[in-house]
This record gives sequence, structure tokens and C-alpha cells, in this order.
Amino acid sequence: MRRGIASSISAGLLLVSLASPALSAPSASSASSPTPPAPRRVASLNLAADEILVELLPPERLVAVTSFADDPASSNIVGRAPAEAARFQHADLERLLALRSDLVVVAEFTDADFLHLLGASGLRYHKVEGLDSFEGIRTAVRELGGAVGAEAAAQGLIERFDARLRELDTRLAGVSRPKVLYWSNPHVWGSGTVMDAVIEKAGAINAGKAMGVKGVLPVGAERAFLANPDVVLVAGPGTREALAAHPLLSQLAAVRAGRVVELPGHYAATLTQYTAEAAWFLAHALHPERVPEQKP
Repeated sequence: MRRGIASSISAGLLLVSLASPALSAPSASSASSPTPPAPRRVASLNLAADEILVELLPPERLVAVTSFADDPASSNIVGRAPAEAARFQHADLERLLALRSDLVVVAEFTDADFLHLLGASGLRYHKVEGLDSFEGIRTAVRELGGAVGAEAAAQGLIERFDARLRELDTRLAGVSRPKVLYWSNPHVWGSGTVMDAVIEKAGAINAGKAMGVKGVLPVGAERAFLANPDVVLVAGPGTREALAAHPLLSQLAAVRAGRVVELPGHYAATLTQYTAEAAWFLAHALHPERVPEQKP
């Protein structure tokens, strides 16, 4: 298995933040400061911001993205980030200064020492955070839109996101909801995660939440087996095969009946508006009679 948990936790947390060495410094959204002018040279240091900013800014204003933006295993915007934008594999203050960035977009997991360095250097930053629910995504998009002076574009993005979710609600009204376990050996996604929202929006019950799991936690194969899900959801290369080869979980009725859904890595990784597409993908897998395949 090339990534294992990297296709989910690492994708959902580590890809969100290129945390290099990082002390609290004033952010772009500080209420105690006068509103600064809209930044003209925005640098993104997390994949979630990459995916949002390509929708909000013209290419010439996005001067840096993460290298993950070009990786089809984790990104929903392959080929859309400006070719001229610098690619960051890790946070690098010298490169940010050389780019003359006037706003750096970081994540809630970015190291505090690096944030201190940003503030000490005079670089403003905006923190994208709270991406653990659909409402958190809406708030993050709205706040990032305000930070880059693209409020109207942010509102349009939120409206398209909500329209997609409403369409799922309409299509899945009254459907019988299977119990779905999102398994990444040995971790399970429970309440308080965006994957919980995705599973429920896709017309299912999150088995992890039903087990009492909060957040993303290791639960062990025995407990997962006792949950007896109707469907097992996995993500990442080799995960389906690993499940089939597992001495205990291979005996789950869902696995023996082939009720295993493999979520593409770029949907497992996303913490942005693309969670609506992840929910659509899963809804089609669970309820093909109600939800058609996504358009290419």
C-alpha cells in the first residue's frame, strides 16, 4: 500500500498544511487592524487553499501553490493552478519573500514557529481553519474570499456548493440508508469530521459515528468487525486488496459480498467545496438508481 493512511489522514490533515518550522503573529483578518488593501500576490501553503483560490483569483494574483495541487492522487485542480505560480513542497520563508507575496495562506495545523517568522518578516497571513463540516467549509471560503478581496466570487462558490448538496438531498429523499464504515487500517472516521458529513449527504449512516467514534481514531479490527457495516469505504491504492486479505475483516459480510467502495484519493483528501463531489461519487455507488454518475 503506497499511502495507506496518507490517502486520508495525511491527505486531510498533512496536505492541508505544509508545516515547516512556524509564533502567533497578526493574521490578515485581525479585527484590531484597519482593513488592508486586497492582496495582489497571494501564496498558498496548503492544498485546501489551493483548491479554493483557483476559483477566487485571476491567475496573475496567485503566485504560489503547493506541489500537491498538481498531484492527481490528492488534488481536484490538476492543470488549473497557474503554470507560472511557484510550487511549494514545504514552507520556505526565503522563497515567499523572494516572490514578494503580500498574503500567505496557511492552515490551522501550520507550525506556530513558522507563523511567528511570517509575522516577524512583515508578511501577512490568513489561516484557513474549521474544515470539519460543510458549514465549516462555507465559513472558510467566505473568510478567505474576504481576505483576498474576492467576496463575490466566494459567495458564488458557496452557492454552487450548496446547489450540488441540495440536488443530492432531492435525489435521495426517502432512500433506505446503508451503514457505511470508512476504514483506513486501523483508523475510522466518526463524528466531527467532514467525511461524516460526506457519508450522510450520500444517503448513508456513518458506522464510525454509530460506534461512538469522535474525530479520526484507531479502533482495531475487532471493533470494526463487530460494527458489521453494510458497506466498507476505503481510499488509496491497495486498500481494497489489503481489506480482502485481512484475516478478520475479510470475513465481514460486506466484504464477502463485494460491497466495498473505493473513494478516489482526490476525494478522500479534499476538505473544500469538492466534498460535494465526493458525496456525489459515494451516493452514486450506494444508490445508482437515484444518483447518476458524475459528469466528466
